[in-house]
Amino acid sequence: MKFLKLIPVLLILVFSSCGSSERIITNDGKVYDVKGDTFIADGENVTESLSTKEKREIKNLITEKRKAKEEALKLQKELEKKRSELKKAEEEAKKKQRELEEKQEALERKMKAKEDAREDFLRAKKKLEKEKQRFEELKEEGKLSPRDEEKWQKKLKDLEKELAEAKQRMDNLNK
Repeated sequence: MKFLKLIPVLLILVFSSCGSSERIITNDGKVYDVKGDTFIADGENVTESLSTKEKREIKNLITEKRKAKEEALKLQKELEKKRSELKKAEEEAKKKQRELEEKQEALERKMKAKEDAREDFLRAKKKLEKEKQRFEELKEEGKLSPRDEEKWQKKLKDLEKELAEAKQRMDNLNK
């Protein structure tokens, strides 16, 4: 079972080592194309003219280059992962901000409704008091006929009903 898992890895290694071609620039500025164990410089095979030490240095450079590529890919994957996490966090923050704004707007609407109900109550109360006072003044002066007095009583009763409704609306909003 383990052998079956190793087969794809071994095939990749074989293909990459046999068929790969790498271009390497050494520390002294020379450019080599490396294919397997063959070293080519300026289009000419220079494998035989290189010392073992130079070959080893070039192969070490190839190994370092591959490791650097692998590290770069690894860092790129980590960066993409972090970028994705950051994007998710940003989306969540925007969502929470929208929710908070909606709650704030709802609260502001509720406060406005309470204020309007309070103003309606105060207006109804003031109007009732003003009309009661006027009724009392007209009654004391004797300027009201029995028919007028009936109209005034009905008017005052309607104003009291209006005041009670405004108070109930205000009380319901203050719960």
